[in-house]
Parts: sequence; C-alpha cells; structure tokens
Amino acid sequence: MKSKRLIFSATMLLCAISVIAGDSIDTEQSYYERSMLRKQNAWLSLIPTHFVVQNAGNMGVLSAGIGWSYGKHRKWETDLLFGYVPKHDSTRGKLTTTVKGNFIPWSIDLSAISAKIPEEQWYFQPLTASLYLNTVYGHEFWKSQPGRYPDKYYEFMSTKFRLNLALGQRITFKIPENIRKRHSRMTLFYEVSTCDLYVRSIFQDSSVKLKDILGLSIGFKFYTL
Repeated sequence: MKSKRLIFSATMLLCAISVIAGDSIDTEQSYYERSMLRKQNAWLSLIPTHFVVQNAGNMGVLSAGIGWSYGKHRKWETDLLFGYVPKHDSTRGKLTTTVKGNFIPWSIDLSAISAKIPEEQWYFQPLTASLYLNTVYGHEFWKSQPGRYPDKYYEFMSTKFRLNLALGQRITFKIPENIRKRHSRMTLFYEVSTCDLYVRSIFQDSSVKLKDILGLSIGFKFYTL
C-alpha cells in the first residue's frame, strides 16, 4: 500500500514539474517572440512608405526622393529629397538636399459629400504644414559669414542652409485593391512657401512685399505602404 502511495506521489510530482517546465518554456518563447517582433517592426519602420516628386519650393527646379508616414492616422511625414538647380547665370548647375517634415491634420472622404464620388477612393486634405531644411552644394555657399561682409551683416544666417516654411493642400486617390500593382495611393499637392532669408528681407527693406517672398510649388506622392 505504501509503495502504491509512493508511486502515486512520485507520478503527481513529475506531472507538476512537467507543467511548470512547460509553462516556463512557453513564457520564454512568448518573450522571445515579442522581442523579435519588436526588432522586426523597428527594421520595417525604416522602409519608405512613399516616393515624392516636387517642382520648386526653394529646393530646386525639380526634386525627388523618399518619405515615411507615421503616427495616428498617418498625420506625420518625413521626406528626404534631392534636387537640381540649373546654372542660369552661374557657371554650372547645383544639387540640393532637403529634409522635410509634414503635418496633415485632417483628411476628408469626398464620397461623404457627393454620392457621385466612389466610396473611400477620393480624399481631400484641406491643410498641410511643412517645415524643412535644405542645403545647396558648391563653394559659392558658406556656413558662416565671410570677411568681405560688414561685421554681423549676416548674423545667424548663411547661404548654405535655408529654413523653410510651407502651407498647402492635397487631394488623394486611393487605388482600389483589385487594380493595385505597386502603389496603394496617389496624391497631388501644392504648397506656398518661404524661407528665413526672405522673411528677413521683408523686415529690412520696406519695398519688399509679401508676394515677393512667397513661392508656389506642386508635386506628386506615390504611396506603397
């Protein structure tokens, strides 16, 4: 009788140990899987979500690049663009690089306004705000003021880097899933922009008007994700 009880107790002990060990393995696997998922998501976040082509905007006659949209409802974007400035009166053309941040607070489904518009295909973004920094490559442009200018004439300014501000609007076409190939959405946008040097000039020279420091640009965005 005692031997049967001993065997029964040993069997129950082994079952308990196996359950605890199994729970421990499952917990370790779950933690590992969560850790790997976080790492994968971090790498996936580096994949660009869209491509950009833009004309003007104080970054060249034509600029193109990639971008990332993120945040709740994808209201925030960061674009990296490379542009080209023709030589005009200079001896050669020049290249530019721009890092641009965009904020899109609202998006309106146009099918809710008109029954003639297919549902969830056309969207209107009534306001976009952009802040961006761009640089021009070339020895003609400097980071700090050269000695040929009066002291503090270009204080806190340079000709190599420009801080820009833009406001605009967008219209977006969401491609139906049955005809999608490379892109999920296409966006046409325009912006009215200015830069720090232009804003400075309007305060220094009374003959400079608001229309003189504003520029119009237009562009396309092609979203893959």
